[in-house]
Amino acid sequence: MSVNGGPGRLLRVYGPWIVLVTAVVMAAAFGASRTAPVEYRSTAVVVVEARVRSNTTPVPPDMGTEKELASSGVVVDPAAWSLGVDPGVLLTGLTISVAPDANVLTFAYTSTEAAIARQRAGALAEAYVAYRNAGEAKEPAGTAKTPVATTSTQHATLVTPAGLPDGPVSRPVWIDLAIGLVAGLVLGVGSALIRDRLDDRIRGRADFERVARATVLATVPRVRGRRGGSPSPVTLRAPESPAAEAYRYLRSRLQPLLSERDRTILVTSADDGEGRTTTAANLAAALAMAGRTVILVDADLRRPGLHTVFDMANGAGLTTILAGDAAPADVVQAGPVPRLRLVTAGPAAGAAADLLEGSRLDRTLRGLHQLCDIVVLDSGPVLSVSDGIALAAVSDHVLLVGDYRRTTRGHVVRALAELAEVVDGNISGVLLNAPKSAGGLTPRGREHTPVARAQTDATAVLPAVAAEPGRGAARNGAAAPTTVPVSPGPASTLYTSAAAAPLTPPDEPRLPRRRGEMERRT
Repeated sequence: MSVNGGPGRLLRVYGPWIVLVTAVVMAAAFGASRTAPVEYRSTAVVVVEARVRSNTTPVPPDMGTEKELASSGVVVDPAAWSLGVDPGVLLTGLTISVAPDANVLTFAYTSTEAAIARQRAGALAEAYVAYRNAGEAKEPAGTAKTPVATTSTQHATLVTPAGLPDGPVSRPVWIDLAIGLVAGLVLGVGSALIRDRLDDRIRGRADFERVARATVLATVPRVRGRRGGSPSPVTLRAPESPAAEAYRYLRSRLQPLLSERDRTILVTSADDGEGRTTTAANLAAALAMAGRTVILVDADLRRPGLHTVFDMANGAGLTTILAGDAAPADVVQAGPVPRLRLVTAGPAAGAAADLLEGSRLDRTLRGLHQLCDIVVLDSGPVLSVSDGIALAAVSDHVLLVGDYRRTTRGHVVRALAELAEVVDGNISGVLLNAPKSAGGLTPRGREHTPVARAQTDATAVLPAVAAEPGRGAARNGAAAPTTVPVSPGPASTLYTSAAAAPLTPPDEPRLPRRRGEMERRT
């Protein structure tokens, strides 16, 4: 049985489970040792002498044979008969040991009653002595009777009779704890392997690609949110972090997939809580900082959340446009960076979810396209609401977001089956919270210095502003927005004037996106 990611991943994911199982088994072993019945032990010691006959060399006894003889029926049966117990019962508590380098047998008997332990240990020792001495006093059958005298006819001596035990036998607790530790580790690791095998959650980048049958454009490392509310996009609050670099990596891999006519990107997921809103916000910000004019639309009308991410009011928004009460240009709000505008879900979003069906949505998107280069849609989960399917039908590219810690294979397959009628090869994957052991790419990130940050942001914004001089306030007769790096300071100071510029529909052609088109136009 193999584990994706190796033993390190098994310990990282199921380490607490293994520790819990081991602790429970050790506690059970400790409790069993404390509640075990009290036992008493009595011992009797017998010395086995060498066989000595006249004119012969003394023959030392074979203590291994004597030990087997002491626990055989020729000794146990007479002792059991004298005690009135079954021979099998009598053998239950018997332990016979041989002293090293000495002809000594120790009969030890353990019982829950001290008197019984003494009685049975003494009976067994006496039965052995009686058998051993009686056997040696007889002449072997069939031998000629010769006047051979023996120097001694007693070859086993009971030197220490069985006595009453002084107290109960106490078993060391560490023995039970050691047994519990080994058993707990075996049980914990075994159950962790079984749980890992039965776990249906996405196990990594390759697993997500195999299940979704689509390319995973980027993997985003885990990002810790700020305390006290929903975090703002990491591309804005920590642009030098590996996670922000991962979203720029997503932007770089996504742009070659978009043609001149692909202007709508849908970000969705199979279930709730898998990071689609986070991905949509960071992707839109990354595209805007690269010079693209982007409108980010909160199309999750059941549970809108973009207005909390960007800390803005959920006033007039998408539902206002769909209801025909306002034009797209009237509800678009300025974003935190130049060229990024937002459309919130709008009031009474849950009750207006049916507005996404039909021609209203097409007209709304056409109106938004006149105001920007790319529209990024944040939709509800495909398996929870039908809105995602309607939005996928009018989108040029679909990003299916998965969470390494949460998304299951079965739900990904079901979501793709729901989208199968409206998507045709224009779907890609994004995997969040994926570690390196699961195939995740962890970008290095940028140097964390104010100067480097200001220079990077300036180079991302200034060329785009200069490339389209007719946009924004300049077309209304106002001064064109200027973005001059101020040294050194937070990146937000570079965006102040441009972010405040009013939004007007562009009439100039967009910059070519592909290298061949650039060469032809040049």
